[in-house]
Amino acid sequence: MNRQRAAQMRISPLHIQQGVFLLLALLVTLVVGQQLMSWHYSQQTEAPHVSIQHATQTHFSAVSSSQAENAPMRMMEVDQPQPVDDLPRQERWVF
Repeated sequence: MNRQRAAQMRISPLHIQQGVFLLLALLVTLVVGQQLMSWHYSQQTEAPHVSIQHATQTHFSAVSSSQAENAPMRMMEVDQPQPVDDLPRQERWVF
């Protein structure tokens, strides 16, 4: 049945021309709208530029590993692990 309906439908060159023109008009409208939004956004975010003078570093000092080797090693206290059942449950939202 669909083939019969499709065969009966006649598409004239005028319909094709109108469809192509419609697509071209839509494309031009979208491109112009995008450029307009880009121009509008650049006008909003444009702020006066403030230049900040930073002191330039003139020399570099090498990091020596001998300081780390001479430093006494210290043990840090670590909290004892708690069983999972004792920890408070956190609510989780799943969408």
